[in-house]
Amino acid sequence: MTLSFRKKNLGLIEGVIYSKGATVKEIVERGWDVGSGARVWRRRLLAWEEESVSECLSLLCDIVLQVSTLDRWWWVFDPIGGYSVKGTYKYLTLPTTHVETGLYDAAWLKQVSLKVSVFVWRLLCNRLPTKDNLLRRRALHHDDIFCVGGCGCPETSHHLFFRCDTFGRLWLHVYQWLDILFIPLDMVRDNLHRFGNLAGAPRSTHTFLQVIWHACVWLIWKETNSRIFNHKTKEVGLLLDSVKLTSFLWLKANKLTSAFSYTDRWRDPLLCMGARD
Repeated sequence: MTLSFRKKNLGLIEGVIYSKGATVKEIVERGWDVGSGARVWRRRLLAWEEESVSECLSLLCDIVLQVSTLDRWWWVFDPIGGYSVKGTYKYLTLPTTHVETGLYDAAWLKQVSLKVSVFVWRLLCNRLPTKDNLLRRRALHHDDIFCVGGCGCPETSHHLFFRCDTFGRLWLHVYQWLDILFIPLDMVRDNLHRFGNLAGAPRSTHTFLQVIWHACVWLIWKETNSRIFNHKTKEVGLLLDSVKLTSFLWLKANKLTSAFSYTDRWRDPLLCMGARD
């Protein structure tokens, strides 16, 4: 196996590496550290290229070489039948799992505006300009990676939207408003899938819950931008009021709450969703 095989999968550019024909054995002998003979570049790497290199190294660092075993090509998607054009086309065109397909469908809701759907899509793909992503692109200094919420923790997408002591409390107020018990999960996409398909809730409520989830993350992001650029802060209680109003207006625009007023939905949202009598 050579680096030229990995570069097609991970986006490495063949023209920027001198040792592009080196085998895995040769790279292991040279070492993985920066400055070692295994990492010699013809020019300075771009930000996305550095990410690809890190991903490549994470795949290679766990490889254990066996002296008695010869190198061979192995098509991981069909190790028995081997490579075929039909199998490759099927892999590229079919969704990986039904959960991911449904999850991405939930990101593109017709009840919310296009810019909110694009924002949620970027959040699921971890492409928002959070501080960890900005640091990876060398747009921030290492001393400026702490959460804008003031909790003192490094800012990542999952931390900012779900684990932060400031913004995480918004979800607790939302759970109390909906009268549900919910434990945030470790991944953003898992949170959307679990919250939008709440166990025990009728299927008719899934769209309502997904709209509320979109409103929460959207308003959290707007609040972070307001704190950074306008130096204005909003209390969690006011954020909750904004979530209630924003989600109501989104649903009303699509005539999903015509039978209930804003006050009714404020007091008993599950009744308005048809989750209980």
